[in-house]
Formats: sequence, structure tokens, C-alpha cells
Amino acid sequence: MAAQKKEDKKKDFEFDYKNKAYFKLSDQFKHTFNTKVAGGGETINADGLIALAHIKGMWKLDVNVTQYPCADNNNVCICKATVGGYDYDPITKEIIKVEYSDIGDASPANCSRNVAPHFIRMASTRAIGRALRKYTNLDMVCTEELNDESIMTSSMIADMSMGGNGGYTTGAPSAQPQNASIDQLNKLKELFKQKNITPEQAMEMLTKTFGTNDFTHLSVTQAEQFIQMLNDYVS
Repeated sequence: MAAQKKEDKKKDFEFDYKNKAYFKLSDQFKHTFNTKVAGGGETINADGLIALAHIKGMWKLDVNVTQYPCADNNNVCICKATVGGYDYDPITKEIIKVEYSDIGDASPANCSRNVAPHFIRMASTRAIGRALRKYTNLDMVCTEELNDESIMTSSMIADMSMGGNGGYTTGAPSAQPQNASIDQLNKLKELFKQKNITPEQAMEMLTKTFGTNDFTHLSVTQAEQFIQMLNDYVS
């Protein structure tokens, strides 16, 4: 066992463990794994953190529920995540195995409307995100820790512009008739594609015109205005 640990330390890693700021996120990576939130701050989602952790040599990721939701704890679920990987020890000047742990909590009250039914899984995801941020030493907020539904990620906009449905379903109509309809959102998606409008351009147009970067918060009237604007748009 000791011999194996010694061998792990001598392993030839390509990752620059001595440089705490090694991760330099490309624009493509940011576009894929996340977003700009209202207010201009950058965030990264759990999938992006996992991708970075694999680059750094993650060898373990465990999650356990430490508090099950019930009426006595206000329906709050708490999970603990532990990530195992490698890091540089400045004392021994060797690459060693390390572990980082953190907790994440979630309840229907602190999740977005769409995520609330799955809040136990969200508690797990938040715990994972916090543990991975420690391991990757990345000073960015994890998207899953936010419950503000006004967030519209660049990947969601890209999905709409490239033929996806932006995460929306085509089931029953919204219970809030003042919000843009699914048909309107699908029309916006089609126009993004037809007009070759990039996700960045779409977000900029939306923010400048309506003061929000969340398509789901557009009213029916605003959605119609935006559709008309895109119909008249010349790239």
C-alpha cells in the first residue's frame, strides 16, 4: 500500500500542479459550461467543474445525504460531497493525493420553479460544485448554487439558436398567461437561426430592449415586440 502511494507521488503528470491559477478557461469552454448572470458576474456549472477536475486528475467523487428532508427541518435536504485528486505539496515538493469535502443544501424554497420538484438532486449537485471549486481552486460561483430564475445562460440561448428548445417543454400552457408562450419562444428560436444571430448578440439585444436577460420573463406583448424586431433585423 505504501509502495503504491509512493508510486502515485512519482507519477508523471502533465498538469501544472505548482501553478494555483493554472486553469485558463477559453471562450469556448465558458460558452459550453457557462454563463453570465444578471449583474455581469461569471459562473460555471457543475459539469464544467467536473471536466476541469478530470483534467487535474480526479480519482474519486462521492456524495452522501446527511439530512433527509422532512417537516421538522423545513423540507431541507443536505448532502456532503468528497472529491479525491492530486495536488502539489509545497513542503515535500511532491505531487500527493488530496481530498476536499463540502456540503450543499436545497429545498423547494431555495430552488428555481423548474428545479424545485428535484431539490434532493440539487442538494447533491450543489455539494459537488462546492467541493470541486475547492479542488480546482476556481474563484467562480457555481450556477447550481443560484436560485434566481432571471438567469439565462449563454448555452440556453445557443441551444435555442441552434435548434433546441432552450430547456422548455411543449406540454401544458404556463399557469402564468402573462408570460411568453411556448410558441413565441419557439418562434424566437427559429428567428435566431434564420438571422444568424449569435447567443451573445441575442442576449445583448434582449438586455438593451427589455432590461432583462431572461427570455422566460418576457410578457406576451414583449415577446411579440421582440419577434417583430427580429423579423426586421438585418445582420
